[in-house]
Amino acid sequence: MLTLQYNKGPTLDDFYSKWSIYPGININRITADQQNTSPKLALGGFIQLENKISKTVGFVSGLNYSPVRYSYEEIDSLVEDRLSYFSIPIGIKLIPTKKSNVILGANYNIYNNGSFIVSKGPYKRSDVYSEGIFRNTIGGFVQMGYKFYGNFEVFMNFRWATRSSPAIQLQTNNTSGLQLGISYRVWNSQIKY
Repeated sequence: MLTLQYNKGPTLDDFYSKWSIYPGININRITADQQNTSPKLALGGFIQLENKISKTVGFVSGLNYSPVRYSYEEIDSLVEDRLSYFSIPIGIKLIPTKKSNVILGANYNIYNNGSFIVSKGPYKRSDVYSEGIFRNTIGGFVQMGYKFYGNFEVFMNFRWATRSSPAIQLQTNNTSGLQLGISYRVWNSQIKY
């Protein structure tokens, strides 16, 4: 009765999820900071843990599998680098509306392995990078997300990573690019306001 008369009173959605878990997949278009590199699409995955301290602010962390693929010309050959990283993000999530959110955060990228493919005409050779060329990096990301169908969320982010490399080394540890992805909330704990 109070709701009808004064537009005040309990609401049906008067709760939020204190803890939530989101697994998902993303498409990466990340490249090195060298001028002659061309990014390639790569498929990654993640699991994200979210802790809300209020209806509009929360923190996120988790574990991401983030492959990086790009190609470049070297003398008269085409080289494609295929690098694999596990990333640990830590970010703050701002939720201005029920369906949209923005995340600002940092990434610690753990280098897993890397290989390269050299192509010259019909000739193609693949090899593994030796240890010490690529290393763990630190970077950041800015992400915008949109929820739909209740538990689904699509997002786009820009991410970057940096670490100094020896001046005589052709390969670089500095990368940046875009990710597009989708996630699904598999678990949440609801609490009242």
